[in-house]
Amino acid sequence: MKENNYKENFSLSFAEGYLINDSEEILCKNFKSEINALYEDFISDSETISVFSSGSTGEPKELKLKKEYMLNSANMTCSYLNIPEGASTLLCMPLKFIGAKMVVVRAMARKLKLVAVNPSSHPLLGLKKAPYFAAMTPAQVFSSLESEAERKILFDIRELIIGGGAVNSSLKAELMQSKNRIWSTYGMTETISHIALKRVNAEEKNGVSACGYVPFEGVRLHKAEDDTLMIDAPYIGVESLKTNDIVEFNPDNSFSVIGRADNIINSGGIKIQIEKLEEMIRESVSCDFNITSVSSDRYGETVCLLLSGEHGIPSEIKDEDLTVLLKKKVPKYWDPKIILRTDNLPRTESGKPARAKLKALARDLYQGLQTR
Repeated sequence: MKENNYKENFSLSFAEGYLINDSEEILCKNFKSEINALYEDFISDSETISVFSSGSTGEPKELKLKKEYMLNSANMTCSYLNIPEGASTLLCMPLKFIGAKMVVVRAMARKLKLVAVNPSSHPLLGLKKAPYFAAMTPAQVFSSLESEAERKILFDIRELIIGGGAVNSSLKAELMQSKNRIWSTYGMTETISHIALKRVNAEEKNGVSACGYVPFEGVRLHKAEDDTLMIDAPYIGVESLKTNDIVEFNPDNSFSVIGRADNIINSGGIKIQIEKLEEMIRESVSCDFNITSVSSDRYGETVCLLLSGEHGIPSEIKDEDLTVLLKKKVPKYWDPKIILRTDNLPRTESGKPARAKLKALARDLYQGLQTR
Protein backbone atom coordinates (compact mmCIF):
# COMPACT_ATOMS: atom_id res chain seq x y z
CA MET A 1 0.00 0.00 0.00
CA LYS A 2 1.36 3.40 -0.93
CA GLU A 3 1.86 5.95 1.79
CA ASN A 4 -0.44 8.48 0.10
CA ASN A 5 -3.35 6.05 0.59
CA TYR A 6 -3.01 5.87 4.37
CA LYS A 7 -5.50 8.67 5.01
CA GLU A 8 -8.11 6.97 2.81
CA ASN A 9 -7.59 3.49 4.22
CA PHE A 10 -7.05 3.99 7.94
CA SER A 11 -9.13 5.56 10.67
CA LEU A 12 -8.96 5.61 14.45
CA SER A 13 -11.84 5.03 16.84
CA PHE A 14 -12.15 4.90 20.62
CA ALA A 15 -14.22 2.37 22.56
CA GLU A 16 -17.01 3.62 24.80
CA GLY A 17 -18.34 2.34 28.11
CA TYR A 18 -15.05 1.18 29.63
CA LEU A 19 -14.15 3.99 32.03
CA ILE A 20 -15.69 4.06 35.51
CA ASN A 21 -16.62 7.74 35.60
CA ASP A 22 -16.44 11.05 33.76
CA SER A 23 -13.40 12.22 35.74
CA GLU A 24 -11.37 9.41 34.21
CA GLU A 25 -12.51 10.58 30.78
CA ILE A 26 -11.30 14.10 31.55
CA LEU A 27 -7.93 12.80 32.75
CA CYS A 28 -7.47 10.93 29.47
CA LYS A 29 -8.19 13.92 27.21
CA ASN A 30 -4.56 15.02 26.97
CA PHE A 31 -3.46 11.46 26.26
CA LYS A 32 -6.07 11.20 23.50
CA SER A 33 -4.63 14.37 21.99
CA GLU A 34 -1.23 12.65 21.82
CA ILE A 35 -2.86 9.62 20.20
CA ASN A 36 -4.59 11.74 17.58
CA ALA A 37 -1.29 13.52 16.87
CA LEU A 38 0.34 10.13 16.24
CA TYR A 39 -2.51 9.20 13.92
CA GLU A 40 -2.09 12.43 11.95
CA ASP A 41 1.64 11.79 11.74
CA PHE A 42 1.01 8.27 10.46
CA ILE A 43 -1.35 9.29 7.67
CA SER A 44 0.96 12.11 6.54
CA ASP A 45 3.14 11.83 3.43
CA SER A 46 6.26 10.96 5.42
CA GLU A 47 7.43 7.35 4.98
CA THR A 48 8.73 7.03 8.55
CA ILE A 49 7.79 7.53 12.20
CA SER A 50 10.25 8.59 14.94
CA VAL A 51 10.57 6.19 17.88
CA PHE A 52 12.86 6.11 20.92
CA SER A 53 14.58 2.98 22.22
CA SER A 54 13.97 1.94 25.84
CA GLY A 55 17.36 3.08 27.17
CA SER A 56 18.01 -0.06 29.24
CA THR A 57 21.73 -0.04 28.34
CA GLY A 58 22.24 3.72 28.07
CA GLU A 59 20.47 6.85 26.89
CA PRO A 60 17.37 6.27 24.69
CA LYS A 61 18.15 6.77 21.01
CA GLU A 62 15.86 8.01 18.26
CA LEU A 63 15.12 5.67 15.35
CA LYS A 64 13.17 6.19 12.13
CA LEU A 65 10.85 3.28 11.31
CA LYS A 66 9.06 2.77 8.00
CA LYS A 67 5.27 2.91 8.27
CA GLU A 68 4.97 0.01 5.82
CA TYR A 69 6.96 -2.22 8.16
CA MET A 70 4.97 -1.04 11.20
CA LEU A 71 1.76 -2.11 9.46
CA ASN A 72 3.28 -5.48 8.59
CA SER A 73 4.24 -5.99 12.24
CA ALA A 74 0.76 -4.97 13.43
CA ASN A 75 -0.95 -7.39 11.06
CA MET A 76 1.40 -10.22 12.02
CA THR A 77 0.58 -9.87 15.73
CA CYS A 78 -3.18 -9.62 15.19
CA SER A 79 -3.21 -12.60 12.83
CA TYR A 80 -1.14 -14.74 15.21
CA LEU A 81 -3.48 -13.97 18.12
CA ASN A 82 -6.67 -14.04 16.00
CA ILE A 83 -7.75 -10.58 17.18
CA PRO A 84 -11.15 -9.94 15.52
CA GLU A 85 -11.99 -6.70 13.72
CA GLY A 86 -13.73 -4.26 16.05
CA ALA A 87 -12.26 -5.74 19.24
CA SER A 88 -11.29 -3.35 22.04
CA THR A 89 -7.58 -2.83 22.75
CA LEU A 90 -6.03 -1.14 25.78
CA LEU A 91 -3.46 1.64 25.36
CA CYS A 92 -1.78 2.34 28.70
CA MET A 93 1.89 3.03 27.92
CA PRO A 94 3.74 6.26 26.96
CA LEU A 95 3.49 6.91 23.22
CA LYS A 96 7.16 7.79 23.10
CA PHE A 97 8.06 4.09 22.86
CA ILE A 98 7.46 1.48 20.19
CA GLY A 99 5.19 -0.74 22.33
CA ALA A 100 2.59 2.00 22.71
CA LYS A 101 2.87 3.23 19.14
CA MET A 102 2.20 -0.28 17.87
CA VAL A 103 -1.02 -0.48 19.93
CA VAL A 104 -2.28 2.48 17.90
CA VAL A 105 -1.02 1.06 14.59
CA ARG A 106 -2.76 -2.27 15.30
CA ALA A 107 -5.97 -0.38 16.00
CA MET A 108 -5.66 1.41 12.66
CA ALA A 109 -4.65 -1.67 10.68
CA ARG A 110 -7.35 -4.00 12.06
CA LYS A 111 -10.12 -1.52 12.92
CA LEU A 112 -9.78 -2.10 16.65
CA LYS A 113 -11.37 0.26 19.18
CA LEU A 114 -8.93 1.97 21.53
CA VAL A 115 -9.47 2.06 25.28
CA ALA A 116 -7.05 4.84 26.25
CA VAL A 117 -6.01 5.33 29.87
CA ASN A 118 -3.23 7.53 31.17
CA PRO A 119 0.05 5.59 31.51
CA SER A 120 0.55 4.59 35.15
CA SER A 121 1.48 1.62 37.33
CA HIS A 122 -2.26 0.87 37.77
CA PRO A 123 -3.74 1.16 34.26
CA LEU A 124 -6.79 -0.97 35.07
CA LEU A 125 -7.84 1.10 38.09
CA GLY A 126 -10.27 3.31 36.15
CA LEU A 127 -11.87 0.53 34.10
CA LYS A 128 -15.23 -1.10 34.79
CA LYS A 129 -14.72 -3.98 32.35
CA ALA A 130 -11.86 -5.68 30.57
CA PRO A 131 -10.79 -4.91 27.01
CA TYR A 132 -10.42 -7.82 24.60
CA PHE A 133 -6.72 -7.17 23.95
CA ALA A 134 -4.06 -5.41 26.04
CA ALA A 135 -0.33 -4.72 26.01
CA MET A 136 1.25 -4.02 29.41
CA THR A 137 4.66 -3.97 31.09
CA PRO A 138 5.61 -6.49 33.82
CA ALA A 139 5.51 -3.68 36.41
CA GLN A 140 1.95 -2.74 35.40
CA VAL A 141 0.83 -6.36 35.57
CA PHE A 142 2.47 -6.84 38.97
CA SER A 143 0.77 -3.72 40.37
CA SER A 144 -2.61 -4.76 38.94
CA LEU A 145 -2.39 -8.09 40.78
CA GLU A 146 -2.21 -6.29 44.14
CA SER A 147 -5.84 -5.10 43.91
CA GLU A 148 -8.71 -7.59 43.78
CA ALA A 149 -10.76 -5.39 41.43
CA GLU A 150 -7.85 -4.83 39.05
CA ARG A 151 -6.87 -8.49 39.27
CA LYS A 152 -10.34 -9.54 38.11
CA ILE A 153 -10.18 -7.21 35.10
CA LEU A 154 -6.65 -8.41 34.29
CA PHE A 155 -7.75 -12.03 34.24
CA ASP A 156 -10.77 -11.14 32.07
CA ILE A 157 -8.56 -9.77 29.26
CA ARG A 158 -8.83 -12.30 26.42
CA GLU A 159 -5.36 -11.69 24.98
CA LEU A 160 -2.68 -10.03 27.13
CA ILE A 161 0.84 -9.42 25.85
CA ILE A 162 3.55 -8.39 28.32
CA GLY A 163 6.59 -6.55 27.00
CA GLY A 164 9.33 -4.17 28.04
CA GLY A 165 10.91 -6.62 30.49
CA ALA A 166 11.08 -10.23 31.58
CA VAL A 167 8.23 -12.10 33.28
CA ASN A 168 9.94 -13.62 36.31
CA SER A 169 8.99 -16.89 37.99
CA SER A 170 6.93 -15.31 40.79
CA LEU A 171 4.86 -13.23 38.34
CA LYS A 172 4.41 -16.26 36.10
CA ALA A 173 3.07 -18.27 39.06
CA GLU A 174 0.41 -15.60 39.69
CA LEU A 175 -0.59 -15.46 36.02
CA MET A 176 -1.05 -19.22 35.80
CA GLN A 177 -4.41 -18.64 37.52
CA SER A 178 -5.83 -16.87 34.46
CA LYS A 179 -7.92 -18.94 32.05
CA ASN A 180 -7.28 -16.53 29.17
CA ARG A 181 -4.12 -16.32 27.09
CA ILE A 182 -1.16 -14.36 28.43
CA TRP A 183 2.02 -13.91 26.42
CA SER A 184 5.53 -12.62 26.98
CA THR A 185 6.93 -10.79 23.97
CA TYR A 186 10.41 -10.87 22.47
CA GLY A 187 11.56 -7.94 20.41
CA MET A 188 13.09 -4.50 20.44
CA THR A 189 12.63 -1.12 18.83
CA GLU A 190 14.75 -2.20 15.85
CA THR A 191 12.36 -5.12 15.17
CA ILE A 192 9.31 -2.83 15.42
CA SER A 193 8.14 -4.40 18.69
CA HIS A 194 8.01 -8.19 18.94
CA ILE A 195 8.96 -10.92 16.47
CA ALA A 196 8.19 -13.83 18.82
CA LEU A 197 5.74 -14.70 21.60
CA LYS A 198 5.90 -17.09 24.55
CA ARG A 199 2.80 -18.33 26.34
CA VAL A 200 3.22 -17.39 30.00
CA ASN A 201 0.36 -19.41 31.47
CA ALA A 202 0.80 -22.55 29.36
CA GLU A 203 0.60 -25.91 31.08
CA GLU A 204 3.97 -27.41 31.96
CA LYS A 205 4.96 -30.97 31.14
CA ASN A 206 7.52 -32.84 33.27
CA GLY A 207 8.59 -29.55 34.82
CA VAL A 208 9.47 -28.05 31.44
CA SER A 209 7.54 -25.12 30.00
CA ALA A 210 5.45 -25.99 26.96
CA CYS A 211 7.65 -23.78 24.81
CA GLY A 212 9.98 -20.82 24.73
CA TYR A 213 9.56 -17.87 22.41
CA VAL A 214 7.96 -18.94 19.13
CA PRO A 215 9.01 -16.73 16.19
CA PHE A 216 6.42 -15.40 13.77
CA GLU A 217 6.15 -16.79 10.27
CA GLY A 218 8.85 -15.32 8.05
CA VAL A 219 11.31 -14.77 10.91
CA ARG A 220 14.62 -16.62 10.55
CA LEU A 221 16.89 -16.99 13.56
CA HIS A 222 20.39 -18.29 14.19
CA LYS A 223 23.19 -17.81 16.69
CA ALA A 224 26.35 -15.78 16.18
CA GLU A 225 29.70 -17.17 17.33
CA ASP A 226 29.21 -15.61 20.76
CA ASP A 227 25.79 -17.33 21.15
CA THR A 228 23.87 -14.10 20.67
CA LEU A 229 20.72 -14.14 18.56
CA MET A 230 20.77 -13.08 14.91
CA ILE A 231 17.46 -12.07 13.29
CA ASP A 232 16.28 -11.93 9.69
CA ALA A 233 12.72 -10.68 9.20
CA PRO A 234 12.15 -9.29 5.69
CA TYR A 235 8.53 -8.28 6.39
CA ILE A 236 9.81 -5.60 8.80
CA GLY A 237 13.00 -4.78 6.90
CA VAL A 238 15.34 -6.58 9.31
CA GLU A 239 18.39 -8.26 7.81
CA SER A 240 21.18 -9.94 9.83
CA LEU A 241 20.36 -7.98 12.99
CA LYS A 242 22.79 -8.98 15.74
CA THR A 243 21.25 -8.70 19.18
CA ASN A 244 22.95 -8.69 22.59
CA ASP A 245 20.75 -11.55 23.80
CA ILE A 246 22.38 -14.88 24.59
CA VAL A 247 19.90 -17.60 23.61
CA GLU A 248 19.37 -21.34 23.50
CA PHE A 249 17.28 -23.06 20.82
CA ASN A 250 14.78 -25.65 22.04
CA PRO A 251 13.79 -28.94 20.34
CA ASP A 252 10.33 -27.50 19.51
CA ASN A 253 11.94 -24.70 17.40
CA SER A 254 11.30 -22.10 20.09
CA PHE A 255 14.13 -20.29 21.86
CA SER A 256 14.94 -19.22 25.41
CA VAL A 257 16.75 -16.04 26.42
CA ILE A 258 19.55 -16.62 28.93
CA GLY A 259 20.50 -12.97 29.33
CA ARG A 260 22.32 -10.11 27.65
CA ALA A 261 25.93 -10.44 26.52
CA ASP A 262 26.65 -7.02 28.02
CA ASN A 263 25.18 -8.12 31.37
CA ILE A 264 27.93 -10.58 32.22
CA ILE A 265 30.15 -10.10 35.27
CA ASN A 266 33.66 -11.53 34.88
CA SER A 267 34.81 -12.19 38.43
CA GLY A 268 38.21 -13.86 38.57
CA GLY A 269 37.56 -15.58 35.24
CA ILE A 270 34.11 -16.82 36.30
CA LYS A 271 31.46 -15.45 33.94
CA ILE A 272 28.22 -14.68 35.77
CA GLN A 273 25.02 -13.84 33.89
CA ILE A 274 23.27 -11.05 35.78
CA GLU A 275 19.67 -11.90 34.80
CA LYS A 276 20.18 -15.58 35.59
CA LEU A 277 21.60 -14.79 39.03
CA GLU A 278 18.72 -12.41 39.78
CA GLU A 279 16.21 -15.13 38.95
CA MET A 280 18.04 -17.66 41.16
CA ILE A 281 17.84 -15.50 44.28
CA ARG A 282 14.46 -13.85 43.67
CA GLU A 283 12.53 -16.05 46.12
CA SER A 284 15.08 -15.34 48.86
CA VAL A 285 15.00 -11.54 48.58
CA SER A 286 11.63 -10.06 49.51
CA CYS A 287 12.33 -6.46 48.49
CA ASP A 288 13.19 -4.79 45.19
CA PHE A 289 16.76 -5.61 44.18
CA ASN A 290 19.25 -5.87 41.35
CA ILE A 291 22.59 -7.52 40.75
CA THR A 292 25.49 -5.44 39.47
CA SER A 293 29.24 -5.33 40.04
CA VAL A 294 31.97 -3.15 41.51
CA SER A 295 35.63 -3.06 40.50
CA SER A 296 38.06 -5.34 42.34
CA ASP A 297 41.87 -5.30 42.26
CA ARG A 298 41.94 -9.04 42.90
CA TYR A 299 39.07 -10.32 40.74
CA GLY A 300 38.49 -7.56 38.20
CA GLU A 301 34.81 -7.41 39.15
CA THR A 302 32.95 -8.45 42.30
CA VAL A 303 29.27 -9.40 42.37
CA CYS A 304 27.20 -6.78 44.20
CA LEU A 305 23.62 -7.02 45.46
CA LEU A 306 21.76 -3.70 45.52
CA LEU A 307 18.75 -3.68 47.86
CA SER A 308 16.02 -1.03 47.80
CA GLY A 309 13.86 0.13 50.71
CA GLU A 310 13.66 -0.51 54.41
CA HIS A 311 11.23 -3.43 54.34
CA GLY A 312 11.61 -7.20 54.13
CA ILE A 313 14.98 -8.91 54.24
CA PRO A 314 17.18 -5.78 54.38
CA SER A 315 15.91 -4.81 57.84
CA GLU A 316 15.32 -8.31 59.19
CA ILE A 317 18.54 -10.13 58.32
CA LYS A 318 22.11 -8.94 58.70
CA ASP A 319 24.32 -8.75 55.64
CA GLU A 320 26.43 -11.72 56.73
CA ASP A 321 23.32 -13.88 57.28
CA LEU A 322 21.92 -12.94 53.87
CA THR A 323 25.28 -13.76 52.29
CA VAL A 324 25.20 -17.24 53.83
CA LEU A 325 21.60 -17.76 52.68
CA LEU A 326 22.28 -16.73 49.09
CA LYS A 327 25.46 -18.78 48.87
CA LYS A 328 23.32 -21.92 49.18
CA LYS A 329 21.11 -20.84 46.26
CA VAL A 330 23.69 -20.19 43.54
CA PRO A 331 26.65 -21.87 41.82
CA LYS A 332 30.09 -21.59 43.39
CA TYR A 333 31.60 -18.09 43.10
CA TRP A 334 28.27 -16.58 41.94
CA ASP A 335 27.18 -15.37 45.38
CA PRO A 336 27.18 -11.59 46.01
CA LYS A 337 30.25 -10.56 48.02
CA ILE A 338 29.03 -7.00 48.51
CA ILE A 339 25.56 -5.94 49.72
CA LEU A 340 24.53 -2.29 49.42
CA ARG A 341 21.31 -0.45 50.24
CA THR A 342 19.66 2.46 48.48
CA ASP A 343 16.27 4.20 48.58
CA ASN A 344 15.47 3.64 44.91
CA LEU A 345 16.90 1.52 42.11
CA PRO A 346 17.38 3.28 38.74
CA ARG A 347 14.80 2.27 36.13
CA THR A 348 14.20 3.27 32.52
CA GLU A 349 10.94 4.98 31.52
CA SER A 350 9.62 1.60 30.41
CA GLY A 351 10.43 0.04 33.80
CA LYS A 352 13.53 -1.97 32.92
CA PRO A 353 16.61 -1.98 35.16
CA ALA A 354 18.91 0.85 34.04
CA ARG A 355 22.05 -1.29 34.14
CA ALA A 356 24.64 1.44 33.53
CA LYS A 357 23.11 3.65 36.24
CA LEU A 358 22.89 0.70 38.65
CA LYS A 359 26.58 0.02 38.20
CA ALA A 360 27.46 3.69 38.73
CA LEU A 361 25.28 3.81 41.85
CA ALA A 362 26.96 0.72 43.30
CA ARG A 363 30.39 2.21 42.58
CA ASP A 364 29.52 5.48 44.36
CA LEU A 365 27.93 3.74 47.35
CA TYR A 366 30.87 1.37 47.73
CA GLN A 367 33.44 4.16 47.44
CA GLY A 368 31.50 6.08 50.07
CA LEU A 369 31.78 3.15 52.47
CA GLN A 370 35.51 2.80 51.79
CA THR A 371 36.22 6.44 52.69
CA ARG A 372 34.37 6.40 56.01
